[in-house]
Amino acid sequence: MKNFTKSVCAIALSAVSVCTASAANLWIAGDATPSGWSLDDATALVSTAENPKLYAGTLFLKSGATFKFLTTTDFGNEEIGSAPDATLTDGKVALAEGKDDQGYGQISVAENANYYITVDTESMEATIVKSEYQATEITMASIFMVGSATENGWSVDAGTPLYQEVATPYVYAAKGIDMLEGTFKIATTIKGGGTWDGKYWYFRDADDAGKIALNQEGDLQWSIEKAGKYDISVNTVDNTISIGEAKTDGISDITAEDAQAPVYYNLQGVKIDNPTSGLYIRCTGNKATKVIL
Repeated sequence: MKNFTKSVCAIALSAVSVCTASAANLWIAGDATPSGWSLDDATALVSTAENPKLYAGTLFLKSGATFKFLTTTDFGNEEIGSAPDATLTDGKVALAEGKDDQGYGQISVAENANYYITVDTESMEATIVKSEYQATEITMASIFMVGSATENGWSVDAGTPLYQEVATPYVYAAKGIDMLEGTFKIATTIKGGGTWDGKYWYFRDADDAGKIALNQEGDLQWSIEKAGKYDISVNTVDNTISIGEAKTDGISDITAEDAQAPVYYNLQGVKIDNPTSGLYIRCTGNKATKVIL
């Protein structure tokens, strides 16, 4: 029997249309995804504070099957798919909103592969292009820290996201993030994590605090001894975790972030040292924005 820490507060989900208000996550469901139509297992594309209407992530998709995006963890609310008569062409597809497969179509890809996906709910367009990384199948587009050491405590719905690295999508990280004195563990999904079933959780490895263990016996968590800003990174290929106080030089966080040189990637996730004209993903610190140069 596994014992897990549960939140003592009541948690409610709100059904929100992303066209009228920005939700933090867009869930991906469908036969083309690793989790199929199970919303307990569905992974999420996460938006950033810099552009709350742009969602991005890498995920393995199967050909000959379809998928769509959900704004909540339940069917029957606002959902997003391809616009009527629109198809994925040159990595792009126009989007439309609806409910229960009405007013939009489901999306499909041409071959089995890891795909870098962006969804812009302002322009209602998605880009879905093969990732440069194909060594392993990527089954999660995001993971979430939950616990007393996080700003939202034990609310799984409001878990603190660790964002995928574009070039190495098996690495999930956040830099300069505020952490409190306390403990945390990591949910692989939002809805499934809310059941507190251990199969949806990464725990501190019983033998090595620098490693993660999925569905481990007990409720072993990582501890934050001193509140402050931290850099946290999880590698799901070698099952390691890195937790360290964020490096500062006396300059305010905002100034330091603004001074940091941006890094550009193309839509395939390849780093571009000298970008010319075109569409790119610009990363500054832990913020990503789609830009046209």
